[in-house]
Amino acid sequence: MTNEQSLNSQARQTAQARVMPPHNLAPATVSFSTQGHLLITGSEDVIRLVADQLDSNQQSNQLSEQRGMASITLLCTEAIQNTDSAHLEAALTAAPTLLAYQAKLEAVKGFLGQFQVSIRHQEQTVELAKMAQNRATFDLILNLGKESLFNTELAPAGYFHISPDADNLSEVIQQLPEYIGEFEKPRYFQVNQDLCAHSSRGQTGCTRCLDVCPADAIRSIRDLINIDPHTCHGAGGCTTACPTGAISYALPQPVRMQNYIQQLLDSYQQAGGKQPAILLHDHEQGREIVNQILPQLPGNLIPVELEELAAAGQDIWLAALAAGASHIILLDTPAVPESMRSLLQREIELTRTILSGLGYGASRINLLQQTELSQNLVAALNQQYAGQQIETQPAASAENKRDRLHHTLDHLITHAPQPLADYLALPAGSPFGQVTVDQSSCTLCLSCVAVCPTQSLTSGGEKPALNFTEQNCVQCNLCERACPENAIQLESRLLLSETRKQTIEIHADEAFACITCSKPFAPRSTVEKMIEKLSGHRLFEGPAINRLKMCEDCRVTDIYADLTQHPEKQLEL
Repeated sequence: MTNEQSLNSQARQTAQARVMPPHNLAPATVSFSTQGHLLITGSEDVIRLVADQLDSNQQSNQLSEQRGMASITLLCTEAIQNTDSAHLEAALTAAPTLLAYQAKLEAVKGFLGQFQVSIRHQEQTVELAKMAQNRATFDLILNLGKESLFNTELAPAGYFHISPDADNLSEVIQQLPEYIGEFEKPRYFQVNQDLCAHSSRGQTGCTRCLDVCPADAIRSIRDLINIDPHTCHGAGGCTTACPTGAISYALPQPVRMQNYIQQLLDSYQQAGGKQPAILLHDHEQGREIVNQILPQLPGNLIPVELEELAAAGQDIWLAALAAGASHIILLDTPAVPESMRSLLQREIELTRTILSGLGYGASRINLLQQTELSQNLVAALNQQYAGQQIETQPAASAENKRDRLHHTLDHLITHAPQPLADYLALPAGSPFGQVTVDQSSCTLCLSCVAVCPTQSLTSGGEKPALNFTEQNCVQCNLCERACPENAIQLESRLLLSETRKQTIEIHADEAFACITCSKPFAPRSTVEKMIEKLSGHRLFEGPAINRLKMCEDCRVTDIYADLTQHPEKQLEL
């Protein structure tokens, strides 16, 4: 180890000792309650043998005063696979007091202590727990079949899917009684519906969180995003994918994690460390790997533990670079769900596009597995960015993700090491970009303004106009879908000038003056479009068409005057 590496290692240890991780002292929690009502599914021979083993364990538990299963229900979901005579004879005599239900499984949902299982029985859909145990739900499910009962990457707590010939089957059976009782887990997320760009006025916009949840814990209910805290695993992808910060990770809050990383970097450099780099990892497999290999890694690589790897996204990464990190490595492990890995890869590619376009180098952020996390690779990154220190910035205090992100982007743009173009083209679907309007089609009905969740689109007030603030736009598509004239298109890009923050007029029209009182009341194009579309309607025949050219007050006055002169028209209303 060179003198510089030794100095960096000492500086890393000093920084880690001085700066405490941002733990929540009293995080919000969700509760589970179970009594031990177990459902076992699979082929009848296998589930009977396992039930018999459970029953034997339960008798041993009673002798040792440990709790056992309150009930065991068997459901045959597959045909018998092993037809060996000795095996079948043992299975037939196993768990003789238990009835094995033969029925088609229709649906399974729920979580630890609240599993609802529906089957097809006598041509009707019935709840198995009600029929078998006179209960509403099961507490636990042990699935010994080939197919999972949940079409999700991460199954809910209390559900175990294991092969009958798995080496750890006996271990799982022994552990089942440990899931009886009262339990709590953290409530990982907070949702601010005021910031959400998912829907507005019946239109659906952003679905990024819905698309990435590996536990299927997120639902759109009455056009509002809802996260089921009981099935949520806290994988973190939703908060990384959310462009507005409407979903924020609570363990810890992102701004606290951002400040923690900056304090680590500051302490490291104050202790004499050079060219700090950040290694992000999760609190389980990632921690184990880091503890094993950290002594073999360069001393400038500072590990930062997250609850889950996807809990930190682009706002945290860029802020770390702007706080003095030379480069950032995300430690991939087999425990990371594939949906989270794909999300991180997309976010990394977007971040690399931005960094490359600003002249900082695309490889400042990498997703690496343990085998790739060799000293040579990290050393190569150190060498690549040696002497390319990014100008540091003060920590952003804003709680809002979008504000913190643009605070960092402003800093990176200002101190970019190369001349910049007007904008950077970004991949489609990126949460940055502009709205373009076909002025020949737009009638300034302002439907787009009504649905815009971030006030990126605003009206011109008294003037018939449409204004746009690009920094606020998250490309949620609500405006495009709400436009009745199909006059709106989105373009993913990052505008690099101060114009990004300014409100600009993207379409305006002459105001149409009421033909009776001369009051301006609507855009001329809107009035002309109404006249064109309603000229053949029976309510606007003859002189009545002029009502479309009147303001709201004069229109009502004209209608009542006409009814007074022609009372018979009241019968047509």
